[in-house]
Amino acid sequence: MGDADQKALNALAKGAGVTAIGMGISKVLTYLYRVSIARFVGPEAYGQLSTALMVVGIASTVAYLALGSGLKKFIPEFRSRDDFASIKGIVISALQLTVPVSIIIFLAVFFGAEFIAVTIFENPKLVPLIKILSFTIPAGTLSRLFFDTTLGFNKIIYKTGTVRIFQNIVQLGTTLILLLMGFKVVSAAYGWLLGTVVAAILGFYFMEKKVGPILFSKTKPSYHRKKLLRFSTPLLLSGIIGTLLGWADTGLLQYFMEDLEVGLYNAALPTAILILLPHKAIGSLAITSFSELKERDKESVESSIQRATYWVFSLVFPTFLIMLLFSDKILQILWGSEYTQASIALSILATGYLIDALVGRVGSLLQSEGHTKYILYNNTAALTLNIILNIILIPPYGIAGAAIATATSTILTNVLMYIEVRKKEGINSIPHKKISKIVLTGLIPLSIIITLDTILFTNTPYWFLIPAGTTYITTYILLFLKTIGLGEEEKEVFLRIGEITGTKDKVKKILATIERRI
Repeated sequence: MGDADQKALNALAKGAGVTAIGMGISKVLTYLYRVSIARFVGPEAYGQLSTALMVVGIASTVAYLALGSGLKKFIPEFRSRDDFASIKGIVISALQLTVPVSIIIFLAVFFGAEFIAVTIFENPKLVPLIKILSFTIPAGTLSRLFFDTTLGFNKIIYKTGTVRIFQNIVQLGTTLILLLMGFKVVSAAYGWLLGTVVAAILGFYFMEKKVGPILFSKTKPSYHRKKLLRFSTPLLLSGIIGTLLGWADTGLLQYFMEDLEVGLYNAALPTAILILLPHKAIGSLAITSFSELKERDKESVESSIQRATYWVFSLVFPTFLIMLLFSDKILQILWGSEYTQASIALSILATGYLIDALVGRVGSLLQSEGHTKYILYNNTAALTLNIILNIILIPPYGIAGAAIATATSTILTNVLMYIEVRKKEGINSIPHKKISKIVLTGLIPLSIIITLDTILFTNTPYWFLIPAGTTYITTYILLFLKTIGLGEEEKEVFLRIGEITGTKDKVKKILATIERRI
């Protein structure tokens, strides 16, 4: 492997590790937020909250006008030219565009809450939740704008620490306190609102005191409203499509079914998405690394993306198998016995996300190569298919139908991107031989667990998941090291991480121990 390849792999590993910490904490806190509500109020009320979050989530996407991408693109360009007047002007331009729109949409959602709840979903219980959460539309718009400005100055720590961690802590803590005081499902809405408001206040503080001052500087601004809109308007359509794709199943479940089914489904969905955490973490730096490598040669890009796919799949596949085999037990432990009805939906969704991980970071590669129109086309096709399948499958099959629709649209998007990368760039993102070895290595310990389960139990108790999972992961790791092992590239990456964290000597000893014993 060349120096360019190894540099990209080191960047992927370092970036994935840092991002995974912030993303992991965020996912855990968000997951605890949902689990806490679901356990306290039951699947029906939890389904109502999920629907209200969907309504406000779609409205918030429209309100922000996708201006964040423009801020993150133009601010670095202005900084390189020491053009602070344009930096101040583009931030003020973004405020002038988003604040009025977000207020109008907030008023429309707040005063239209009864129409949305009663006329569209025939569920008056949604009204107070939608009204409370509607206040997050302007607050969330300001928060995103402030933090996207700090990202334009390459200050990612402020957004990571505030939005991913502190905001979630405020939401979870407030919700738990209010739930214990007996406020039921509105506790979650107030917790979500307070977390958003706190994030907006901190975002303004970091932008003005740590990065700026920007808005309160004495520099005369040079406005860029048209430039910002020209760049961001096409991205708004992609953002709306992506948001609709994420919420279509919840919305159509609420339309066709009852709160119970919405609540059950929204226990299975975030649980299934957890298996993609390594995929998202490694993908966080993929665009930058691929952009750097493409200037050298396509072989370096293909080697890098295949290595990233191999890393991700080796982590995701065993998790997927455990989720597939013990889906009902996982839901029982995490969400409660009422939610085990969603076990089939969990298995279906997990299968869709496994394919997502298998195909690799083809979306990031398409974006780095400038093929953004294909991403828009793919998402449009996926949304169309998702809506059609939801309409067809939800009435007869309920949450299983919604899961099939989501998994199928996810698979379609990834297959299309895989084909496009093969045709446009001549790059294969899947290292087939290594993937085959991982699959075989994962299935062998699974057969041991299934055999033990069959011999010991007629009906598997939920507590069996802990020893079974521990046994499975341990066996998988040992077989992985024995049959596949760590390549020189992986060792180099681990040593690089050890050097960065000041533990290089310890990493060397661990690697030496593995080589001696395996």
